[in-house]
Amino acid sequence: LISSGTELKIFKGTFDDAALDVNIDGMEEERMAYPLAYGYSLVGRISKCGSDVKDAEQILGKLAFSFSPHSSHAIVNRESLQIVPDGIEAHDAIFMPSVETALSIVHDAHIRLGEKVAVFGQGLIGLLVTSILSLQRFAGTSGKYGSVSVFDTLPDRLAAASIMGASEALLPSEVSEAGPFDVAIEISGNARALQSAIDSTVSGGRVVVGSWYGNTDVSLKLGIDFHRSHKTIKTSQVSEIPAELTALWSKERRFGLTWEIVRQIRPSRLITRRANLEQAQEAYEALDKGSEISVCFD
Repeated sequence: LISSGTELKIFKGTFDDAALDVNIDGMEEERMAYPLAYGYSLVGRISKCGSDVKDAEQILGKLAFSFSPHSSHAIVNRESLQIVPDGIEAHDAIFMPSVETALSIVHDAHIRLGEKVAVFGQGLIGLLVTSILSLQRFAGTSGKYGSVSVFDTLPDRLAAASIMGASEALLPSEVSEAGPFDVAIEISGNARALQSAIDSTVSGGRVVVGSWYGNTDVSLKLGIDFHRSHKTIKTSQVSEIPAELTALWSKERRFGLTWEIVRQIRPSRLITRRANLEQAQEAYEALDKGSEISVCFD
């Protein structure tokens, strides 16, 4: 599966030199610099094991996930493999990193029962956030509590958001009518959406920024109203468990919950295009234009 956030930044060259990922085995020593083999969602059958793999007989032929670059074959350390749980198909399993990212954003938002939530951006991660929020949404009868309002400019994404469980799927021009919100989650990569997220959050509310803007400068209006509002702006990033959650959550526990969510929401329904590796250029361009929601390599 192509990451429509990080990978597009690398595809377009809008990133600064940094460690590729300090928490993924095999990537901690690599830099974000060309030439670069990238991708971190690979699923396939285990066809051969080295002599030191103690559980080789048990895992041969099993469906497995690895944080590895796009390829038809890969040699991976046993410790880096996750055996895909029973009942999950390969095209659902490739969404594991994206679902974990969405889950980490929801955890960072600390949404309380009955709070009104806005999600700005309904690309792949935004749609998965919407789906996870719908799993725990309070279904009140008045419509005043526990709503999940989502915003995007593309009709196909708004239609998908309704299917994934949004209370309402709206254009950005409708923010003022739908708000204000207790929590606003911004996953659009668009500075105007971030500004809307800040402006439409109530005083004392929380804004969670899941977007990575790369090396693009972002200009925001943070005037007297914002200064007096006591709003909190928090970044969310999936690589590590946030400090305030480390006593309760580990990466292993979050991986376990992620697989349970993958099994429940069946994210493969969000695949809008399948391609082979020779079609990579066209696949990335289509994602960049917004004409596809998610693309996988078969």
